Amino acid sequence: MDVKYLKWLNLLPLIMFFIVDKLRGTLISRYLLVTIILLGVLNMCLAKGMKEYLFFSLLLVLSTAGGVVLYTLYYYNFVSADFETPIVGVFVMLLYGVLAAVVAAVGTVVVVIKDRIAEKRVSKGVGV
Repeated sequence: MDVKYLKWLNLLPLIMFFIVDKLRGTLISRYLLVTIILLGVLNMCLAKGMKEYLFFSLLLVLSTAGGVVLYTLYYYNFVSADFETPIVGVFVMLLYGVLAAVVAAVGTVVVVIKDRIAEKRVSKGVGV
């Protein structure tokens, strides 16, 4: 199975806020939180090195924040122009942005440990 395209699932948060809103009517949903965590774990497992991991983790963080901004703009312009809509949008963006950043930080530690273990295996194999 070719897994190189699975990394582009990090763009899913750009549209998932619209999907969940149409299905459930709420922005703070466990499905969205679990999706972001699973994408972070996917990044950890598929990364071939730190550079690749950081790129796709940054893509996840940016697409999460961008998805909330796009959804807030849509909601404010087409659904409800209440004065609290932008405030709620910023709160939700902070919530999901911090979650994506924490997942990326934990993943960075995991990828560093994974790289060091691989280096040790290679150095042991060369010395034998």
